[in-house]
Amino acid sequence: MPIPTELTLETRRCILRQPRVADASRLLSAFTSKEFPEDVPLARIDSLEQVRDWIEGSRERWTSGAGYTFTAIRKSDQLVVGQVTLVKIGGGETWSLAFWTHPDCWGEGFATEIARAAIYLAFDQLSAVRIWAAAATWNAASLRVLRKLRMNYLGDNQDGYRLGEDVIPTSEYSLELSDWKQFK
Repeated sequence: MPIPTELTLETRRCILRQPRVADASRLLSAFTSKEFPEDVPLARIDSLEQVRDWIEGSRERWTSGAGYTFTAIRKSDQLVVGQVTLVKIGGGETWSLAFWTHPDCWGEGFATEIARAAIYLAFDQLSAVRIWAAAATWNAASLRVLRKLRMNYLGDNQDGYRLGEDVIPTSEYSLELSDWKQFK
């Protein structure tokens, strides 16, 4: 059963909620920033219409229970600082974790903070027994976040993901519920 669309998560510095069309300009400013990595799927979004379509797709995944994308809003000024997504893999015991932060918020710890909140949700409310995540092998900051979350390194995948004809190698990580319970 899908979680309610009005569900919000709270961290020390952020409120996480379902994406809204009102977020579109701020999201686009991240995706089109010169600092935003070019070889991640969101970097292919380059218009407000595409952002709105992406938001609608994320809302449909939410309603179906297939995945949950949360926009992270900084409490102090209501600024969108990033997003975190959980997507069901197979029967739902494993969930894929993805996150990003706006380049103007890099280095402030938001990625770790919002990803941790999503992990709590997955284990506590989605009956996850495993969280899986991957980041491009070149993405040192995201790989550092995965280690801070105490995820276990599984290995490198030379076939990682594809962007058009390009293959982006990834490093893969996982976190088991039994491990999470030991240090949550």
